[in-house]
Amino acid sequence: MDPSLKSIIQIILYEYNQTGVVWKKNYFRHWGESHLSKRKSRKEIPSDWTIYDYNKLIMNIMFNINNDVHLYVLSNYRKRYFTFDDGKWIVIVSEDGIMETAMVGNPQNYFKNNPGYTYLGKVKDVLT
Repeated sequence: MDPSLKSIIQIILYEYNQTGVVWKKNYFRHWGESHLSKRKSRKEIPSDWTIYDYNKLIMNIMFNINNDVHLYVLSNYRKRYFTFDDGKWIVIVSEDGIMETAMVGNPQNYFKNNPGYTYLGKVKDVLT
């Protein structure tokens, strides 16, 4: 794995471990709350979950040493993104540590059918 990418991922994991999930937000909107509502409406998570529960799911996926990590880059994007997946959920975080999304999906199909994804290894490969 490219040492510079590994370093960025380690920093993201360290910061999330210290502060929790960092969602985009502004004066009018908190994207975490929007995503939470969307996942509830799709019945992907229990209807009584709070943002705390949703963030806990995300953290569990990001920190499970057996989960996969991909790099996501497209030429028309300003940032690079990292994905973490457990075979059922896909978590996407920008290189500056901002949570983009967490969604249910078949990672193998998703990454194969969408350009720009490169497999980097397991979370344990990033942490060592």
